[in-house]
This record gives sequence, structure tokens and C-alpha cells, in this order.
Amino acid sequence: MRQLFIGLALAALASGTGLAQDVQIPEQIEKLAAKSSETVNVTLDGPLLQLAGQFLNSAKADEQQAKQVVSKLKGIHVRSFEFTKAGEYSEADVAAFRVQLRAPAWSRIVDTESKANGEHVEIFMKRDKDQPAGLAVIAAEPKELTIVSIDGAIDLSQLASLGGQFGIPKTATPAAPKTPPVQKDSGQ
Repeated sequence: MRQLFIGLALAALASGTGLAQDVQIPEQIEKLAAKSSETVNVTLDGPLLQLAGQFLNSAKADEQQAKQVVSKLKGIHVRSFEFTKAGEYSEADVAAFRVQLRAPAWSRIVDTESKANGEHVEIFMKRDKDQPAGLAVIAAEPKELTIVSIDGAIDLSQLASLGGQFGIPKTATPAAPKTPPVQKDSGQ
């Protein structure tokens, strides 16, 4: 479900982004790896990010678009944790990251919460001189926590192309409705 919310939110943002250099993954978040049963830790900055982009296949349309997006980025940071039981992380852990995402530079543009299953997804965007300059996603569930941050100027309409790359969840794009085939008159 978390990936669905992240995917929908990223698709809805098809209007521009990047994550500001001043936002850091706090030590509290990093320490959650010791408590988790499964961890994803992606840190791609500067030359390492550009090197990773070279492994994308330019012959494949989706990877070519992702390669173009990556060429303009300064960094991608993903921290994702799965826990065996609820309560292994606290709101204070998440707050240590969220406190960096304050106005006037940052705006929360998406906030979805399901009290039924404890899911909460927030997306923040930073703007600098009316240009997208940062994006941060916090996706929290009782037994899962994911933080994604992207630093660098990118066109949000291309952001979905990063799905499935560098630990960023792949988003499903809605299929176009199929038109029924035209039936030929058999003359009867």
C-alpha cells in the first residue's frame, strides 16, 4: 500500500522537483537499521550518482528517461525499514527528519493518512526562486518506514521514470482504456 501511495503522489506531482542539500538523514533514522528485519539504504551523491546513471540502458525508453533525470540530480537518498512488530520506531524518529522540512522553503503538498491501517504518507517540496529545488517523501506504516529524498533540479513530469531505479518504488501508470475492435459487417 505504501508503494501505491508513493506512486500516486509522485505521479500527481507531474509538474517539477529536486531535495535540498541542507536536508540530512538524521542519525535517529540511520539507527533504525539495527532494529529492522529488512533494510534498504541507498545513498547516491555527485559522481557516484552519475556513475550509477551510466548503468541505465539508453536503448530502453524508460531507462533513457531515467538517465536524463539522473544527469541533473545531485543526490538520491532512500531509507526503508521493515520491522517484525509494530512500535519498533517512534514518531520522534520521524520528527527528526520532518523538522527540516519547514516553511518558507518547504511545503507539504501531499498528506494522506489511514487510521484503519496506520498508514501515513507525506510529500514535501522545496522551491527556490519559484523553481522546484527539493522533494522529500515520508511513508510510515506500523511495521514499515520509508524516507525518499531527491536533491537536484528535475522536471516532475519525468520523476515517475525513476521508479524501480535506485531503490525508489516503481509506480504503475494507469493503462489507457482499450477500445473494442471494430466488427466488420459480414453482409448478413
